[in-house]
Amino acid sequence: MKTRLPLRLIAVWLIWSCGVASAQMPRNAAFDARQPKATPRVCLVKNKRRTDLALLIAYPWKVHRRPSVEIRLVAGKDADAGAVRPLFFLSEYMKGEVTVAVYRCQDEAAGAPVRESLTEKEVEFEILGRRNSLAKPSVCVVHRFAADEPDGGTTADEPDGGTAAVFCLLPAWAIDKRLLRLDLPRQDFAKPGKMHVWFLREGTIVWKETLDWPGNARRAATKHE
Repeated sequence: MKTRLPLRLIAVWLIWSCGVASAQMPRNAAFDARQPKATPRVCLVKNKRRTDLALLIAYPWKVHRRPSVEIRLVAGKDADAGAVRPLFFLSEYMKGEVTVAVYRCQDEAAGAPVRESLTEKEVEFEILGRRNSLAKPSVCVVHRFAADEPDGGTTADEPDGGTAAVFCLLPAWAIDKRLLRLDLPRQDFAKPGKMHVWFLREGTIVWKETLDWPGNARRAATKHE
């Protein structure tokens, strides 16, 4: 209980401040997609017993069909947000053998960290499976953009194209129906930069937020788990 209390306090503040849900809302209340919504809130929280940061998202994710969250980090102060787009991993790539590999890695992550590389439509991905900060077996799919790759988001002071992290099996990352806690691959998110966060329903962008990412510099030399 002691480890969950801070998260619950943060959850109450996030939900209250952005109008995502009300503490007085009945359990069976339906989410009406036609009603205007306040901008969903994304904030950074420190993982207990670790030096890295996690991403906390307050949004009723469970009401959407095949939801996913994609995150793109473009290092450098002058990152061009206009050149950065999501991968649309779930709708474009997660089919057939890719789907099997993602679910297999999540199952195997219950015992020990696992990693698997794959290529789909000439795009290379790495599936990282491990128990997350919620103690659940989970997967994060990573794609590292090359400097000359389309939509790489390169900048003058940072020649690489940045990194995309995809969270396509959200129940493993959920605190409840309205709150997600996402652990980012440490090595790939070691540098500071602009972080672009998309919430997607299948192949449709529901909302997007951009924030400054301070980096996990203290873990820069650590291999991602």
